[in-house]
Amino acid sequence: MKHMLFGVVVLVCGAVWLTGLSNAEQEKPFAPNVDVATGALRVPNNYTEWPTLGTWAHANTDEKLEKNGPGLHEYHTVYTQPSTIAHYKKTGQFPDGAVLVKELLNAETMAMSTGPAVGHATTLKGWFVLVRDTKGRYKDSKVWGDGWAWGLFNKEDMTHSVTKNYKVECIPCHIPAKGLAPAHAAEADKWIYTLGYPILQKQ
Repeated sequence: MKHMLFGVVVLVCGAVWLTGLSNAEQEKPFAPNVDVATGALRVPNNYTEWPTLGTWAHANTDEKLEKNGPGLHEYHTVYTQPSTIAHYKKTGQFPDGAVLVKELLNAETMAMSTGPAVGHATTLKGWFVLVRDTKGRYKDSKVWGDGWAWGLFNKEDMTHSVTKNYKVECIPCHIPAKGLAPAHAAEADKWIYTLGYPILQKQ
């Protein structure tokens, strides 16, 4: 009888332990900047410690060109986790939980010893953040879909995105990426302008 009771106790304790482990796994964030309960995004505090994927330089056009002349008016520097780069180089795909942080910076152009028109970043404007979602989470959210979470953040607030509907505010800018993406890319990965990130290419 005592052996039977001991066995029951062991089974119950084991079940409780497994349930706790399962809950812990479910509650563990799959990305460092996602609230797993709500799907809310934030800008990762330590993103500048991550490797740089690449930098985009935006030249003056239209009114800016007429007012300021040839030169740059913005830099967009993109960061991601080291694990994202390693996974992409191995598989050719972004892993679940990959975070891309595009830092938006104002820029100026000036004559320097290296040339007559050299651009450099000046002040922070904000961030654009993407999180890869291979499991189709948060289906009712208007900032999650097409394989990613999408969020624009103003420089004053790293914790609250101003994006309301990614299909209206984000997707239009990424449509051209589809035609520039590698043929082998996963469908959702084709939203990303990977041609600007040489570090992702296999050496």
